[in-house]
Amino acid sequence: MEKTPSSQPPSPVVLIVEDDDAKRYMLARTLELAGFRTRQAATASEAFQLAREGPDVLLLDVRLPDLTGFEVSRRLKADPATASLPIIQMSANFTTIQDKTQGLLGGADGYLVAPVEPEELVATLRTVLRTHEVARERAQLLESERAARAELEALNAQLRTQVDILANVQDSIIVSDLSGLITYWNEGATQLFGYSAGEMMGQSVAKLYPSQSAEELAAGLARILTIGERRGEWLGRRKDGSEVWVGIRTVPIRSAGGEPTGFIGVGRDVTELRELRAEALRRAELSQQLIGIVSHDLRNPLTAITLAAESGLRKQGRDEAVQVRLLTRIRSSAERMTRMVRELLDFTQASMGSGIVLHPQPVDLHELARQAVEEVQFAHPGRTLRLECTGDGKGTLDADRVAQVLTNLLTNALQYSPPDTPVTVSSTSEDDTLQLRVHNLGTPIPPEDQRHIFELLRRGKDRTDNSQRSIGLGLFIVKHVVRAHHGDIQVRSNREEGTTFQVRLPRDARDAGSSRE
Repeated sequence: MEKTPSSQPPSPVVLIVEDDDAKRYMLARTLELAGFRTRQAATASEAFQLAREGPDVLLLDVRLPDLTGFEVSRRLKADPATASLPIIQMSANFTTIQDKTQGLLGGADGYLVAPVEPEELVATLRTVLRTHEVARERAQLLESERAARAELEALNAQLRTQVDILANVQDSIIVSDLSGLITYWNEGATQLFGYSAGEMMGQSVAKLYPSQSAEELAAGLARILTIGERRGEWLGRRKDGSEVWVGIRTVPIRSAGGEPTGFIGVGRDVTELRELRAEALRRAELSQQLIGIVSHDLRNPLTAITLAAESGLRKQGRDEAVQVRLLTRIRSSAERMTRMVRELLDFTQASMGSGIVLHPQPVDLHELARQAVEEVQFAHPGRTLRLECTGDGKGTLDADRVAQVLTNLLTNALQYSPPDTPVTVSSTSEDDTLQLRVHNLGTPIPPEDQRHIFELLRRGKDRTDNSQRSIGLGLFIVKHVVRAHHGDIQVRSNREEGTTFQVRLPRDARDAGSSRE
């Protein structure tokens, strides 16, 4: 019995370029388990050869034995045969903002910092593939529009003799006189707007676009006569009252003597295309946000692990109690890093509108503040951090999220204050409200910057500690976590008092729900 061909499209092919055999094997195994097909290369030379065989996406290590990944990307994008190949660069060595910028400006469609969690790797690949698919559809649409324009130019002199042909074109084709009254209406227009030709003949095209006044219509038609054409996307209304976005190109119709006699407009429904463009943009922005969050929020526990390990090596064999304390610090920081990576999905949901989900549990805010201060102090041994606790600190909060808020605020305060000045953390309570304050004596924040300080990718200009670079996500994350608790955060900054960030949280966040802003 003859087998029926499968209707499922073939799985995307990922070309993995990685000189380390073990890493290349693990990447291939991860992607194959996720449903991808893989090809593998260990050098730039092999990558150039395999890239011409038509993979769907290239996962490229920056550090290769014969060429850098930056140069590989540049050459592939310069070659017409491979210029459209999506490229995601990945590196554990080239991790600075300058490295990422160099990679993205050199042609990469994404940049990952290794090691990468399998979920993030798979999600990034699928996002890039979807984005390029939308781009291909857009290119096809533009090609179709160019074909339609060529056809219309030929039909301008033969319109009367080719009415039957126009009637069968799937695009909406509407012809009007110089005042905008409809003189021709094809089947494509009926499919798009729902009106029959009999209902629309002699009607003004303004009926299809009620948001456009008669004066605006007259001005638009006059402009077409002046410049020769008009194209764009307009919000129309169907016979049933529903709205539809229509991409239209309108040109004047001229007599054999060159005198204008009317207009012909070709339109098509671009509602879905607009939604796809908006979705592609949201996903591209979200991808960059996730990369930024990983590099921003994992820095402190990673620094604590590194310093604790180095200190343990120096003190090996001397004091068992010290070794236990250092190992405990490493384990605690590593566990927090794992939780942060797992919770990146929550932040993704917040960015896409579904909200940050909380897991409130009984917690002592004073103790939570003490742990956060110790962790940050361990990473900044040369700075002075003070902790003041008053009142009853017990409440029901998401401890990891609140620690994330306090760590971000502390790190921010250290970065923007002189190294010889203290940073003070206050943990207080008032009835059903818990409060955190972080104060520093850095250069005051200008009033115009205070209004936007919690927005995405906002950074101060007077940073004193340039060793802790970020891409402006810290306070944006803080705002979402606080609001997920139904709390509030404010900033007060002036030359006399310094800068204070104040966080107010309900003592019991079990009824807070999710942030859906």
